[in-house]
Amino acid sequence: MAKAVDCPCGVTVRGETDDELVTNVEAHVQSDHPDMVGTMTRDKIMEMAHDA
Repeated sequence: MAKAVDCPCGVTVRGETDDELVTNVEAHVQSDHPDMVGTMTRDKIMEMAHDA
């Protein structure tokens, strides 16, 4: 089942698998929140995830 993370900036990042979600969140952080690069662990991303 697809999962999503709602970023506080208003963007919802989705992924079909956990790995895809983590990759997509990391890409969003890198492009939109460069000051946060390296602060989002896989565990933290998965804690924020919900079914999409």
